[in-house]
Amino acid sequence: MNDNISSYLHEPKPIEVGELCREKFNLKIPSYQRGYRWTKKEVLRLIEDVFHYDAKKDGSFYCLQPLVVRHIELNGKHEWRVIDGQQRLTTIYLILKTIGYEGECYSLEYEREKILDRIYKEEFDCEASCEIWHLTNARKAIEEWINQNTDKKETLKENILNHCCFILYVMKEGDHLSEKEIDKMEHDLFNNLNSGKISLTESELIKALFLHNIGEIKTVKEVKQISMSEELDLMERTLREDEMWYFLAGDQKKPSSCIDYLYKVWYLSQHEEIPQNVDYPIFSFMEESITSEKEMFNNWEELKRCFYIITGWYHDPLLYNLIGYLEGRKFPKYLPKDYPPFHEYLLAMFYKFSTSKNKKQKLPTRKEFVDYVKEQCLKSIPEKYMEARFDKDKNEVFNVLLLLNVAMLINNKSALLKQDSDKSTGRGTETKVSRFPFHVFHTVNWNVEHISPQNPKEKLELLNRLRVLKNEYQEMNLPNEIEKIYEKLNASENDLSALDHDEDYRSLVSKFVAEKEEVMRLRNLTLLTEHDNKGIGNKFYFDKRNKLNAYQAKGSFIPAATINVFSKWHTPSPEGFIFWDENDQQAYSDAIESTINDFKKFCEDNGTE
Repeated sequence: MNDNISSYLHEPKPIEVGELCREKFNLKIPSYQRGYRWTKKEVLRLIEDVFHYDAKKDGSFYCLQPLVVRHIELNGKHEWRVIDGQQRLTTIYLILKTIGYEGECYSLEYEREKILDRIYKEEFDCEASCEIWHLTNARKAIEEWINQNTDKKETLKENILNHCCFILYVMKEGDHLSEKEIDKMEHDLFNNLNSGKISLTESELIKALFLHNIGEIKTVKEVKQISMSEELDLMERTLREDEMWYFLAGDQKKPSSCIDYLYKVWYLSQHEEIPQNVDYPIFSFMEESITSEKEMFNNWEELKRCFYIITGWYHDPLLYNLIGYLEGRKFPKYLPKDYPPFHEYLLAMFYKFSTSKNKKQKLPTRKEFVDYVKEQCLKSIPEKYMEARFDKDKNEVFNVLLLLNVAMLINNKSALLKQDSDKSTGRGTETKVSRFPFHVFHTVNWNVEHISPQNPKEKLELLNRLRVLKNEYQEMNLPNEIEKIYEKLNASENDLSALDHDEDYRSLVSKFVAEKEEVMRLRNLTLLTEHDNKGIGNKFYFDKRNKLNAYQAKGSFIPAATINVFSKWHTPSPEGFIFWDENDQQAYSDAIESTINDFKKFCEDNGTE
């Protein structure tokens, strides 16, 4: 294989139109694509842009956007199937043909109908196919411009051949795939690119843009390229680590390229939104903004600055917990006006604050930045958070319970952290802030769990559930209180209504299961993984506790606040572990309120970190 061609197969890189011609690229537009649709307006805009290109002002090349292809080699011949970039590729081809380019142009064919050369030999009217009609109109628009600008023709040709580049991206096929599987990959990539689910990551295009724009002297350029490439790879590896990714992105699934998330943060720190109607919007913005090598290095240094500031937050235990909590929230049903944003929008807001100078032209101190983050934490807490209910807003409940777990690690800890390896004595006021394991928390699905199950509507239903429970425990004895309820129900099976007047039965059952209103309140809710929640189902408190003990013994991750619930840590002198009764619920409710109120005081106090 030609060394030049081989170099394009490994990673995206700019390729001049002139090189497409010199290497005699054989490009084919697959039949599944809708075909050429550019109008006269779009054709003339491209011509004018290319003609007015100036390397001194516009950078080292004019970017024609990505050209996504699939490479096929057969008997030493190379074919490049165009998956994305058809419109510009075809227009450039038509311009070169119309100019009368004497060199041998790259070849371009439409798989569905070989018509490109025919439009220069035959006249087609409006009755022709839609594709032929558009191609013919494009040819006429080009001819009209050239006839009116004969003195500009050579400059246009020179700029196209030597200064216009595509970012060539070759589809990665993987090993040991059948032809049918590779064909499906091609179709899937095309569908993703054309449905907004862009499979080609912007980071690959931006990397190619950076590496192409660093210097003119070959030896210097190669050294800089190696250094920059290694730094980009380091950023990607760092952001891909579970601990870092789930701190920065909450429960968002880790994408194929994590550095794209960094680009979004950096872009959003300067703009309110990422355009939705532009392919590769951040790449396009950077390509337009890089008008010189100096400007490219400014962008590069700013990107590195963004990366190192964010990693600094990660290594700061207090900021790690605060930002990690804010990123870990779910969207509640009702968002207050000043509710903090989510994900990359939140990080962009923090990055913008941390890099903005005040009236004295000074950057925020660490304390000022921590105070700003604490302010956002305060805004995230509902005014009446203790009234959160499962049946009204599960996400609001989730957020309160997540905060409960994180706040437990921050409250009563020394926030003036010493950055050394000295061990503390273990006393509460000296203990360093522990880090909540967001990388464990966000790799599983979570459910809000009812601590005590809802009271069955009918006594017969409760009796049947207890029979199932006895069968499960078999030779193991059920707790005395449970046995007593079962015996009363079993003995009164033929007239269960008689138990309505049995005070002993009613007292036991009121502790055993929660009433409908109580079961939905925060005092009866905690967090469990989806796996553990499904495992314990709608079991009774003592049974859930036994199952969770078994899960924890096998290494299941159970949050500290949930462990406290099932160990009755908050209840003074608990009356056993059979029921989740009124005393337990009130003690838990008091603990939630106390913990979050202490956290709020911590956030409100600007004198502490």
